[in-house]
Amino acid sequence: MSVTKTICRIALVSCALMLASCTVFGDVPSRDEFMRMPREIRTGAADSVIERVESTVDRAEVATAVQAIVAAAPLCYPWPGLWLDASDRRNVYYARYDLMTRDWGNETTSASQQRMREFVELGFLIARDRPDIGPGVVEYTLSTDGVAFLRGTPYGGARPQFCPNAQRRVAAITNMEFGQFDCGNLRVRFTHVADTWPTWARTEAARQRVDATWAPPGVPINGQVTLGRQWFRQGAEPPGVQNGALRSLCLDGARNVVGDDLNLNAP
Repeated sequence: MSVTKTICRIALVSCALMLASCTVFGDVPSRDEFMRMPREIRTGAADSVIERVESTVDRAEVATAVQAIVAAAPLCYPWPGLWLDASDRRNVYYARYDLMTRDWGNETTSASQQRMREFVELGFLIARDRPDIGPGVVEYTLSTDGVAFLRGTPYGGARPQFCPNAQRRVAAITNMEFGQFDCGNLRVRFTHVADTWPTWARTEAARQRVDATWAPPGVPINGQVTLGRQWFRQGAEPPGVQNGALRSLCLDGARNVVGDDLNLNAP
């Protein structure tokens, strides 16, 4: 067999293996999408690459990206200090208010109980008295919303907090500025509004906080966010993230993405 034929056969086998791996680990990108990917992604040299947003970017794509960021913006409610007994069930916590009263006093215990009652009223927790365990024991179980919104853990590490999403709507993109910014190269100014209170804001106290944090329903306010374009190796995209999408990408010293610079109360 000639050297040329051997090389061609090896190339064909390699292509077949590449297509098979794409089928196993994710959807095969279209030719146009593949050619848009940075060379480091196409060659497998990098798992993720951040590109500058092109000056010809479609304004509709920008609006869609900003809407996704705005709708997911969190409003966080930290947990109070609690004395917890260990639980052998996931998402179930036993608060020992009897021991808290003994060691921390009535005032601290009452404040913590009130905070936890607010979480129950918001639908994040389900409470049940457990006198069989102790005279001041309350069992808290995370609801579906509670599981979705909980950040951190009460058992050490990051302080637990519920961070429900803003559910606000981008009303208009008012300005797009290209430059060199900390979290991307396209700074977008926009107005946003709530058509109603978030679905989780079931109490008057929660609605007052939403109004004070942003604005009452129907009242538009200004926002700002910076965007870049991020690509991932096929199959390495984080859950819910589209490959090559516009995102707000703030980096630390090691060039790891550490958050965004969304400001829903921009001057």
